[in-house]
Amino acid sequence: MRTAEEYNLVGDRGSEKLGKSRTTVFKKLTKEKMRGTAVRAFHSTASAAGKVGVSIKHPVHHTVRFRNAQVSQRYRQLLVPKSSVQSTGFKPQETAPDRVRDHHYSTVQQDMLLIGYAHGHEGRSGIKDRPWDGTSPYHMNRPPKPPRGQSAATKDIKPRDWTNVPEIKAISLNLFATEAKLNPDMVIPAMLQLQQITGQKPKKVYAKTNVPTWNLRPGMPIGAKITITGRPMNQFLYTLTEVVLPRSKTWQGVSNASGDRNGNVSFGVSAEDVRLFPEIEGNLELWPKTFGFDVTVHTTAQIDPDARTLLSAYGILFKNDAEKFPNRW
Repeated sequence: MRTAEEYNLVGDRGSEKLGKSRTTVFKKLTKEKMRGTAVRAFHSTASAAGKVGVSIKHPVHHTVRFRNAQVSQRYRQLLVPKSSVQSTGFKPQETAPDRVRDHHYSTVQQDMLLIGYAHGHEGRSGIKDRPWDGTSPYHMNRPPKPPRGQSAATKDIKPRDWTNVPEIKAISLNLFATEAKLNPDMVIPAMLQLQQITGQKPKKVYAKTNVPTWNLRPGMPIGAKITITGRPMNQFLYTLTEVVLPRSKTWQGVSNASGDRNGNVSFGVSAEDVRLFPEIEGNLELWPKTFGFDVTVHTTAQIDPDARTLLSAYGILFKNDAEKFPNRW
């Protein structure tokens, strides 16, 4: 049997070297290929150069691996894509439209753009930190002073256009259980209450400082908190504004001066109003103790009036108590 070097022929030069024509060489290669001693390999470089690649190794088929789970008829469910209901790894997706999200893009967004738009308005610069005058060498590398009369600087207010229409980005719920100071196990029903209302698992809150007046020590569990976004946030907002607050007998509305000057509005929900949530009201006998919590709505509004206007579009009422806070306006 000839070696691979003898079979690696190029054109007529290889035929002249062996004293045979190209047809005779191809016949011998085909004959030896049938016997399994040589395998011809045609590839792009070999065909372009006009040469034949030859391998004297036997083809090894046992190195090819098969996934028996996909080949066997006993596990046909593994061949079903995960997007199908028949798959074992199927995860349910949205089966109904998000009414709160649709309400924002169909109504609220256009109204907020129309209300806050001012033609030719160039915006307003925020109150910045005050630099040191440099009269002392100790002023070097010192952080700037806070604004006069305020504890922190304010950001610039840009003119309203379609790129900065206010919208709700997250809702935070903070629950403080006063009974947990004497019985730390009372944090468990507080966490279960937030989980039942929001559908998300909350985090336990621990005391960070020592307050002897309140009998607090560092490391004591005192409550729970959670921040929800997306569809769970819209579902909570819809339940709060359409089911809970309209049925409340003690709800007087959110203060018209609420806000942290960054577009975030906070208000409280009492323990009596918590019983009006459908998730709690359906199994009220299982909740002998309910806990009130604070709600903080995080928005992309640049000023607090825009944030309050945005919340009013979702059905949250505000009290007319602006005369009590003349310095905020």
